[in-house]
Amino acid sequence: MFSGSLQAAGHGGNDAQNAMGIITAMLLAGGLISEFVVPLWVILASSLAISVGTLLGGWRVVDKMANRITKIRPYQGFCASTAAGSVLSLMNVFGVPVSTTHAITGAIMGVGATRGYSAVKWGVVREILIAWILTIPAAAVVAGICFFAARTLTGGII
Repeated sequence: MFSGSLQAAGHGGNDAQNAMGIITAMLLAGGLISEFVVPLWVILASSLAISVGTLLGGWRVVDKMANRITKIRPYQGFCASTAAGSVLSLMNVFGVPVSTTHAITGAIMGVGATRGYSAVKWGVVREILIAWILTIPAAAVVAGICFFAARTLTGGII
């Protein structure tokens, strides 16, 4: 319960705040708010979104982390969860945005590697790393397409 709570607090304190910052920046840029103060409705909507997302998709991530990277025993899960939760909590203190998935993946690889190199399925790790690397340029391309589409639809106002 301790390690799960630590990781949950780190997850909510970090990942939800990333969305809150982006939404608030957009509100400020759009002139809908006059100063960078996160509105209560943004906090509630972001908290709800991350909760629903974790509820609906979290088990797939947990299954991949716990069963596909390496088989972990309960004490190893405790160690990985405590390590990831500690990193997330520390980053929250300093205001550094960190992905919960990145933190727990590294921690699980670490506990798996304590049983030897072959205990970790490095092919699965490679797939995860490739997906992470491709995410940034893919998001940039989609954002560019959305921008040009919005500019075209608004007649160049944007």
